[in-house]
Amino acid sequence: MANNGMEIRFEEEPKRGWSFLWILIFIILLLCAIGFYLLKQPFGQDSVAKIQNFFIGETGEENLYVEVIEDTKDEEIKRLQFALMQKEQELMELANSMKGGIGVSFEQDSKSENTLTNIRYVIKPKKQIIAECFSMDIGRWEIPQGCLLSIATKVSKELEEDRQVVAFEVQGIVDTNPYRGLSPELKQEGLASFRAREAINQIYAKIPNATAFEGPSIQRPNQRGYSIKAYFVE
Repeated sequence: MANNGMEIRFEEEPKRGWSFLWILIFIILLLCAIGFYLLKQPFGQDSVAKIQNFFIGETGEENLYVEVIEDTKDEEIKRLQFALMQKEQELMELANSMKGGIGVSFEQDSKSENTLTNIRYVIKPKKQIIAECFSMDIGRWEIPQGCLLSIATKVSKELEEDRQVVAFEVQGIVDTNPYRGLSPELKQEGLASFRAREAINQIYAKIPNATAFEGPSIQRPNQRGYSIKAYFVE
């Protein structure tokens, strides 16, 4: 009699296992059917689109960020070209009044009825730094008050003392501490660019007739700010 009871229990255990397996399969199929139905509905498609846009936006923001930086650099180049044209006109007028006074060479175009005068010149950076700032906050690009005062005074003084100065190069400075987010090289380069752009904006705000452009970024230990150098026509 005891043997018969054991045989009955052995027969019931496999039946219970198969029942649980069939229930699990049914639940999985039911969930798949519900998910497929929801994806076909408008709100389901909107949810999928939002998820895709979220992941695409992570890389899209970086690409947009790079494009904005490139656009601002193009504007600086155009402004520099315009300043050079103005300086060229000044040199031409000066050369007409002072023969050979500043080492300007001329070429005559015999094919044209009107005489064309081409000025050859070289733009060089000065060795000394005009203004520097190393005290910006970590991860920020706002210029401290003390540095703001030196920008206007030193740039304006340079323009007044040297008439051959045509532009100012502003280089953003970041420290050597690693950036903890994604794309550390891009983030450090972007932070340096923002610091340089902030200094350029302050130059234009104080001295509208000045010309400034962004130079290569600098990475130094425990320094966060910018460096300004003058360019002159030779």
